[in-house]
Amino acid sequence: MIRKKTKSKSLTAISFRNNLIVSISIGFTVAAIFIFFEVREFNKDAEKAREEGLESKKELVKAEVEKVIDYIHFTRLFMEKRMRNNLKERTYEAWSIINNIYNKNHETHTKREILHLIKQALRPVRFNNGRGYYFLVNLNGVEELYPVRPEFEGENLLDLQDARGNYVIKDEIKIAKEKGEGFVKGYWRKPYADSTKMFAKTSFIKVFKPLGIYVGCGDYLIDVRKDIQDDIKMRIKRTRFGEYGYVFVNTYTGVAVVIDSKKYSEGDTIWELTDSYGVKVIQEEWKAVNKPGGGFIRYHWLKPGTDKIAPKISFIKGVDEWQWMIGAGVYIDVIEENIARERELLYKRMIRKGGLGLLLILIVLVLIFYMAQRNARIIHSNLETFISKLRIAVKSGKKMNADDYSLVDLQNILPPINEIIVHKTEAEAKLKESEIRFRTIFENVPVMLLVFDNDLNIKFCNKEFNREFDIKDHTKLLKRSLLRYLPNNKTNKDFITALPKCDGNFREINIKTAQGDKWHNWACFNTPVNETILAGFDITPIYQNQKRLAESNATKDKILSVVSHDLHGPFNTIIGFSKILLSNEGKLSKDKRDRYLQHIHNSSKSMHTMLTNLLSWARAQSGKIKLYFTVVELYLLTSEVVKTLSPLAAQKKIKLINEIETGLTLTSDISLLRIIVQNLVANGIKFTKPGGRVEVSARRSAGNKIEIIVTDSGVGMSADMVEKINSGEKVESSPGTNKESGTGLGLLICQEFITYLDGTLKVKSHPNEGSSFVVSLPAHKELRQEL
Repeated sequence: MIRKKTKSKSLTAISFRNNLIVSISIGFTVAAIFIFFEVREFNKDAEKAREEGLESKKELVKAEVEKVIDYIHFTRLFMEKRMRNNLKERTYEAWSIINNIYNKNHETHTKREILHLIKQALRPVRFNNGRGYYFLVNLNGVEELYPVRPEFEGENLLDLQDARGNYVIKDEIKIAKEKGEGFVKGYWRKPYADSTKMFAKTSFIKVFKPLGIYVGCGDYLIDVRKDIQDDIKMRIKRTRFGEYGYVFVNTYTGVAVVIDSKKYSEGDTIWELTDSYGVKVIQEEWKAVNKPGGGFIRYHWLKPGTDKIAPKISFIKGVDEWQWMIGAGVYIDVIEENIARERELLYKRMIRKGGLGLLLILIVLVLIFYMAQRNARIIHSNLETFISKLRIAVKSGKKMNADDYSLVDLQNILPPINEIIVHKTEAEAKLKESEIRFRTIFENVPVMLLVFDNDLNIKFCNKEFNREFDIKDHTKLLKRSLLRYLPNNKTNKDFITALPKCDGNFREINIKTAQGDKWHNWACFNTPVNETILAGFDITPIYQNQKRLAESNATKDKILSVVSHDLHGPFNTIIGFSKILLSNEGKLSKDKRDRYLQHIHNSSKSMHTMLTNLLSWARAQSGKIKLYFTVVELYLLTSEVVKTLSPLAAQKKIKLINEIETGLTLTSDISLLRIIVQNLVANGIKFTKPGGRVEVSARRSAGNKIEIIVTDSGVGMSADMVEKINSGEKVESSPGTNKESGTGLGLLICQEFITYLDGTLKVKSHPNEGSSFVVSLPAHKELRQEL
């Protein structure tokens, strides 16, 4: 019998094969168990995260809505008290002005003159977004000041009744006489509102006994509520939370109050607004408002700043008093996106751990294989593994693991090696951190920086330098080539002379940049590594401000010098003639006494006009002019000016004619426009000989403009003076045809106020042929209040 020869196998091969099968089986079993439990735990965590995330976002939006509603309720509680306090404070301010004017003038002026000064001071004052004003009534019921209805001034309004039949003036006088001050409530039909509705208006008055008058101001509670609503709307618009969170407001009838949308605006009716899945969003808001304490709604909405429609959850709650639906929402797609990212990270971790498992299996197999070899191979293998691991550790910065080696000698030398690796890794991290910090500061500091090597070749320059000079190729830029950006002047020559010293001192230079000529401060530094650093920053705004300040001071000094000079004449006249009157009391004839008094009167009026113009000019220079644009009837305005200046024209027997047609209107600030027209007409009277004429006319012109023309038959002006006025320069004042003096401020004020009203002033004149001043203003502007 012939026996079949079996194939011989070595113990090493058998051990290697069995260990290989066992290792692979164990590896795949452990991997499967690991994957199963990892996926199951992830699904549990994902569901929990989904629920917690949704609940967290609900709490977030509900808290934002509650904060807004709490603020609304808090504000409403003090609405009427706030209005009353405001009216009282405003009236006290006006009373203080009246008292101050009275105390300063009661010894030198009649009560009627003092009252005129008080009316001039209070007439232009506006507050509460331009609707508030002051009124003056004497204790006999005569309206002394009514800025919005000047036609009632001078009339006795004791019989004036409000919409409910109350005698408002009588009630005010009763409070003024009995208590000295107090609140009065009336009911009126507001202009531009439903004529069938009555609105409650509260006024506060305070009596001023020395003049027998009382001053007051009033406001409608409905207007105060609108102011508060506007303030709250602005606050809501600024409210942001989270990445895309904001607060929105709609009325119970579906009108947008505060909305963040490219398609819809405030005031649009959006009751039928439907999302991309057919949800009637505003109608769902209404349903949520009718739930106790408000409710949540879900819908899909466009993410701000993107083209993506995403699911959204919002909390809605109503404010019944204002019929407002307050809501805030958040996009909930981010929850699923976070879970998806976590799932992706899980897969990546599983792949990494699976690869690590396979690597461990291979290491085990390699160890088994080497254990079957001779001891020399074990030592040789351990040494090769050690060298390989050492290279990896040095490169990656990770510590070497003693469990990877079977030789105790290798295990004993790993701690000092790992210590060296740790120190090296920490040193590299600190170096990298320092480099990042330096680069961040270098690139973002608002100072221009350049770094040159020892050969003056540029090494670095930061963003601020690039923005200022727009230099594309830095490789060809040398320190000496920068000098071509310096204009040839003494300041720059001094800088070039001091540049090689690199003493670190900043010096002012004039330099050409991508934005034009500017003024910079530059300094040069040397570093210990033979590098040169140039540092600079822009001082152009400071330089320009200093230049403007110097020009402004020069102008003010010149004007004050002129005013000081021109005040001497009227003062000398008043002092001289009053001295004659006092020293010759009872000795002068009536004609002489009247003539001296007339001189004193004319000089006083001249000083008053001069000081009024100076005050207007000073207010214009300080920027404290407050503009309130409204529709102005030109005929009425010029009629007031003509009425005011008629006595002045009559003294010189000059015809003052208003040629403006009724019905011609424009949108402007009535106070500034009155000052402009009055100054121009007064200027025409001043330079027109007795028997002449001054006309005021107006016409429409191209470009939606209104031209107001003041024409006189006076002495005219030279071509040089006309050119100065048309170019906006100040012209020196000259005496009038009756030797009237002036400062030249009247025309300067006209020029500045016309600029405030976005208009222009042009003059046409020839010597002895009269002058024509043409003021061109926009016919229609948005009604608004400006500072």
